[in-house]
Amino acid sequence: MPQSRFAALLSQHDLPPSLIYLAPVLPVVQVMWADGRNQIPERAKLQVIIQDHCRALAELAGGMEVVSQTDIDIFDRTFVAQKPDPTTLSPFFEVASELLGGRSDAGKEESESLYQREKLFQACLEIAATCPADMGRGSGEMFARRIVDAERRYIEQVFELLPRTK
Repeated sequence: MPQSRFAALLSQHDLPPSLIYLAPVLPVVQVMWADGRNQIPERAKLQVIIQDHCRALAELAGGMEVVSQTDIDIFDRTFVAQKPDPTTLSPFFEVASELLGGRSDAGKEESESLYQREKLFQACLEIAATCPADMGRGSGEMFARRIVDAERRYIEQVFELLPRTK
């Protein structure tokens, strides 16, 4: 079960159990790190995405705090402030993807959290488009490509989580 594996990963890395509720943020973090760096505008955008997600979770919990600011700060130090070791980030990302992929699409009550796959997909696109890729102007292209190949691959993985319309 992905939830118990995610909880085990948190425990293994001495991270608070409440970070399980930030699992949907990990694909967004993976997109941010795809080009090997996190830039100030990306971090600022990611903080807004995390705060919106946590606010939506609190609303679902009847106004109770689900993830404390202290735990959000720990998440930031572990996954955002500095590039995490790929052997740390990859297992978290994989289990988070399984966790999200195994859920039926979020109901209307979850529409503002990142458990809503369309919202998650949009958050990934926002992060990727926040800082254009530096492709150099001399390559004959009129405009720099905004999303690097690695970002596109991670976004495609998130896209695969979206429900298929019939």
